[in-house]
Amino acid sequence: MLDPFEILKTLHALSAVDEYRAIEVELLAKIIGVTPREIDDALKVLRGMDYVILNGPKVYLTELGIMKISSLFC
Repeated sequence: MLDPFEILKTLHALSAVDEYRAIEVELLAKIIGVTPREIDDALKVLRGMDYVILNGPKVYLTELGIMKISSLFC
């Protein structure tokens, strides 16, 4: 299973931090090198933790998600 924090790190690296900079889930899957299904499963976990928002086919970090990923680098 894909580590959900890989998604957080990738979204952060791509600056997907609001609806205007959101990234398509399919593109995210290609960048990480997994299937869209694996991304969907991990996104369910991250949505449950309020770390990401899905807006149609796109996803971006919430403020809480930004704080979480930033805390991993400290």
